[in-house]
Amino acid sequence: MKKAGTPRCKGIGALELIEEATSLLRRAPAEIMAFYYLGTLPFVLATLYFWADMSRNADADGHLAGASLGLALLFVWMKYWQACFCGRLSRLVLNGSDTPQATGTAMAQAIFQPWSLLVMPLALLVTLPFGWCFAFFQNITVIGGGPDLRRVYGKAQRQALLWQGQNHILIFIFLLLGLMVFANLCIGAFFLPRLLKTLFGVESLFTRSNLFLLNSTFWAAIAALTHICVDPLVKSAYLLRCHYGESLAIGADLLAELKEEKCSHGAGIIALILAGALLLTGIPPAMADYTGAGAAAASPAVSTQKLDKTIEQVIGGPEFAWRLPRTAQKKHELPGFLRSVIDLVKEWAVYAGQWIKRFLEWLADILPRFKPGMEGASNVFGFRDYVFPLMYGLLAIFLSVGGVCLWRQLRRRREADPVAVLPPLVMEPDLSDENVKADELSEERWSAMARELLARGELRLGLRALYLACLAFLAQERLIAIACYKSNRDYERELVRFSHALPEVAASFSRNVALFERAWYGMHMLEPGTVETFTANYERIVSGVRKG
Repeated sequence: MKKAGTPRCKGIGALELIEEATSLLRRAPAEIMAFYYLGTLPFVLATLYFWADMSRNADADGHLAGASLGLALLFVWMKYWQACFCGRLSRLVLNGSDTPQATGTAMAQAIFQPWSLLVMPLALLVTLPFGWCFAFFQNITVIGGGPDLRRVYGKAQRQALLWQGQNHILIFIFLLLGLMVFANLCIGAFFLPRLLKTLFGVESLFTRSNLFLLNSTFWAAIAALTHICVDPLVKSAYLLRCHYGESLAIGADLLAELKEEKCSHGAGIIALILAGALLLTGIPPAMADYTGAGAAAASPAVSTQKLDKTIEQVIGGPEFAWRLPRTAQKKHELPGFLRSVIDLVKEWAVYAGQWIKRFLEWLADILPRFKPGMEGASNVFGFRDYVFPLMYGLLAIFLSVGGVCLWRQLRRRREADPVAVLPPLVMEPDLSDENVKADELSEERWSAMARELLARGELRLGLRALYLACLAFLAQERLIAIACYKSNRDYERELVRFSHALPEVAASFSRNVALFERAWYGMHMLEPGTVETFTANYERIVSGVRKG
């Protein structure tokens, strides 16, 4: 926690913040840490595979588009679970019972976080805005999301602009920590195989040669392990930083979230469940006997063309195509990335067309069997002839009702009133503290506080409130500048510069300084006449400044 003597507006030190973040991670149960690694490990492993595959595989340009799309989806997956991890950690800090909504969190992370891949390298190149950009994207993960994306952006921006010195010291410490962890992992990866060989006689590629040190995949794996070790501490530190930043406005005790997310069981979901049950139970048993006599016939032999195509597909797989030389790109041929995108779209279109074709064939085979039977001379229709038309009519009604109910429920959620924002909690300064400055409140607030204290008989505190009101008024009129290192005599000398234009103001302020120091620092009791004299001088100061 913060030290008692540290002003709330300056925040706590970077080392103290890292110490609290470490303690928070140690108190976190295993299921909270599982949220982080559930999202981070798939992306890290996929990134390492993508790195190795794109750098060594001969057919890498053929599946570049699909692999890039999968890596992008895993990036959003990682940021979503990291936001859930920060939300669970915030419950330990704020003693809350609510977490960000899944839809809002995923949407916010998918919209804001991909920009970090473009903005962060540019900010690092310029150097100056890197600290603010790093804190902004960390705050996006900490905040999670919500229905209003502009509110999420504004909140992350305000917290990133707060305490810039603390933020840069945090980045510097985490950089040193990352370098130390990276060096330790490199040393461990170098000596561990040799230790296994010495103790147990285990021979591996790492002990036969040191060429693995020239492999970029090795260094990428060490960097990924370093990120996994250090990043949870970074998230915890910026979570506490946002917590202290919000406490300046609303107080930490007001940040506890009291509402629990309730599962809504709408009529639309029930209607869809009934429709699905009706569809499943409506399939007649006779469908199982629909196969004809020709189904029992022996399947034809595999053709030569199909066998050759299968052999080519097996040979072209990654287990055989690994490390093969890449073929030169033909003239007038599209680049590898565009060609892979077009091939991926074509493959998806073929799959979609085949699925639609199978569905239409199934529908064409099923619907004629549901028509009323026309055999016989009587042409009399029985109840069995109308069962399936009635069933599909009810199914259409249930689906329509369910769709309308779901649409109304989603519309009602969008039109819901936003959560009321609590007004800022204004803390009254402690007049007995010597570190209180006159610019913490306005002149009107100091005057009102002085009247309340004098009415209760607290003359010394009331006189100090009047003196701070006088300083706040002079600073508001740009006659003096409030600073924590200035003494009363410094303010008096600063006001003397305007004595040629405001002689009565400078003289009245000097008399008030003498009365205040004798009453505040003296040992004798304060007389009521002193307060009246001080008040008269204060009124002369105000009237003299406004007239001049």
